[in-house]
Amino acid sequence: MRRLRSLQARLMLVLLLIVPATWLAASAAAVWLAQREVDELFDTQMAQFARQLLAIDVHGMQPDDTPKLKHLLAGADKGRMDNDDMGLAIWDAQGRQVLCDGRGRRFDYEPARRGFHDFIGHDHHHDWRLLYLPAPDGSRMVAVGQKLGLRQEMVWSVVKAQLLPWMIGLPLMLLAILLALRRELAPFRRLAGAIAARAPDDNSPVPDEVPQEVRPLVRALNALFVRIGTMLEHERRFTADAAHELRTPLAALRVQAEVLALTPDEGGRRHALSQLQLGIERAGRLVEQLLALSRLDPLQSPRQREAVVWGRLAENLMAELAATADGVEWRLDWRCPPEQALPLSGDATLVGLMLRNLLENACRYGPADGVVELRLEEGAVSVLDQGPGIAPEWLERVRERFFRPPGQEQPGSGLGLSIVERIAELHGLRLVLKNRPDGGLEARLERA
Repeated sequence: MRRLRSLQARLMLVLLLIVPATWLAASAAAVWLAQREVDELFDTQMAQFARQLLAIDVHGMQPDDTPKLKHLLAGADKGRMDNDDMGLAIWDAQGRQVLCDGRGRRFDYEPARRGFHDFIGHDHHHDWRLLYLPAPDGSRMVAVGQKLGLRQEMVWSVVKAQLLPWMIGLPLMLLAILLALRRELAPFRRLAGAIAARAPDDNSPVPDEVPQEVRPLVRALNALFVRIGTMLEHERRFTADAAHELRTPLAALRVQAEVLALTPDEGGRRHALSQLQLGIERAGRLVEQLLALSRLDPLQSPRQREAVVWGRLAENLMAELAATADGVEWRLDWRCPPEQALPLSGDATLVGLMLRNLLENACRYGPADGVVELRLEEGAVSVLDQGPGIAPEWLERVRERFFRPPGQEQPGSGLGLSIVERIAELHGLRLVLKNRPDGGLEARLERA
C-alpha cells in the first residue's frame, strides 16, 4: 500500500496547485474582458470620429492639410498617443482623395466596404483596425483607422494594473496560508504528543481540545482505550486465576506420582495410577477450558454467521455423551417444529461448545441413573437435570470464573458456565439459571 504523505504537505500541495491555477484562469478571463472593453471603447470613438468627419466641409482643403500632432503640439504634453497610431482619409464620389493624413494616404478606397474590418500587414506595425463610413447621399466615403498594437498595449496596461498587485500578493498569501495551516494543525500535533507520552497501562480519556471534525476520532480513541483497558484487566485476572487453578491439579499430580513411585504392592500401584490418570484428565480439561476462554474473550461478535440447526446439533451431542455416561437417560423434548426452534445465526462450533458444557454439567451433577432433558422451544433452549440444584445464594456467583459452591464434591474447573455465558453474549442470548420445583436445575438460553 502506498504510504500517504502528511496532511499538511498534501494540503499545501493542493493549495499550491489550486491557487495559481485559479489565478491564471482569472488572469485569462481578465485579459479577455479587458480586450472586449477596449475594443468596444475604441470602436465607439472611431465611429464618433467618422461621423464628425462626414459633418465637416472639406471643399477647398488639400489632402495633406492635416499636419501631425507632434508638430501642432510642439513642446507640449501630447499624451501617450500620437497621430501615428490613428489615420483618416476622405474620398469623393469619384474616389478622389480629398482629405487625409500621413497614415490615411495609405488606406485603400473601397466603395463597397461598410463598417469595421481588420487589416493585417506584413508585420505587426502595419496591423490596423479600419472603419469605412459612407455619407448618406453617397457623396463621400470616410475611412478611420487605428493601429491594433495600440489596443494591445492598452489591454496589457489595464491587465498589469490589476494583476501586478496579485503577483506581489500571491506569495504572501501562500505564506499566510502555510502559517495558518500550521497553526490549525497544532491540536493534532499536541494530540499525537499526548498519545505518544502515555503509559502502556494508561486508559484515561484523551482531552477533546481539537476541531469539531476530529472529535469523533478522539471519542473513538477513548472508547478504544476503555476496551483495551478492560481487555488487559481481563487478561491479568485470567492469568492470575489460571496460575492459581493450575497449581492445585499440578500439585496433586506430583503427589500421585510420588505415591505411585513409593507404593510397593500392585494393588496400591493400580489405585495410585488411576488417581494419576484422573488428575491428568482434570488438568487436561482445565487447560482446554482456559484455552476456550482465551479465544472467546477478545471476540466482539462471532467470526462466522450461519443458521444453527438445533436438531442435528442436539442429536450429535447426545450420541457422543451417551457413550461416556452409562446409566444416564437422555431426552430430546421438542416443544415446537424443529425448524422453528430458537432461530439463531452464528458460529455453529461455538454454539455446540455452549450446549455441550450445559449437557455435561447436567450429567456430572445429576444422579448416575437420572434423566437429562434438552427442551427446544421457539424462544428458548433449556437443559434440565435431576440433581440437587444450586443454593439460591450461589445462583449468580456460579457464573464467575473458577467459582465452585462450597461442599461441591464433583470434579470441575469452575469455567463451564463462564464459557456458556460468554458464547451466549456473543450470540445475543442470555443464560438463566433456576432451581426446578420438583428438584434439579434448569439452564435456559433465551433472547437477551
